[in-house]
Amino acid sequence: MKYAIVALVIVGVLWGWLSAFAYFDPLAFCRIHIDVELLEGDRSPIRRAINLVRREDPLAYQTLCRYVDRIVEEPRCQAGDAQADPAFRGQPAHLTVDPVLRRALEAPGCYVKGSRIVILKRQAAADDTSVSQRAQTLKRLAGYIAAFWADRALAR
Repeated sequence: MKYAIVALVIVGVLWGWLSAFAYFDPLAFCRIHIDVELLEGDRSPIRRAINLVRREDPLAYQTLCRYVDRIVEEPRCQAGDAQADPAFRGQPAHLTVDPVLRRALEAPGCYVKGSRIVILKRQAAADDTSVSQRAQTLKRLAGYIAAFWADRALAR
């Protein structure tokens, strides 16, 4: 009996830890770590977006769970690489920037090619429209990541 109580306490602490810093769905074997700013970020809109994907598109949800390990919330998306355009780094905003990089900076999210990390642009509002936009972004980026890893597997 004593060991059962200790086991329940350990499971409770583990469940709380996983739920506090990640999206966790044990029935689907899905765990995605969510990184947000400690004082400025909120994980709940990202969790709501993942739950929306789960409800609306089960196949995309499986792809998201299988290929995405981490979702990071950042002020802007720099094409997954802060060094993407050295001329842009630290320069005034009026400089002409590569159109591909500009689209990446303005996008609601991006991914780091060759990894399993999705970067979502920080949003001030957490209304249904922004959650829906994030869900669409997560589905699209999870598809890109899955395609990258599938191509790598076929190349072997």
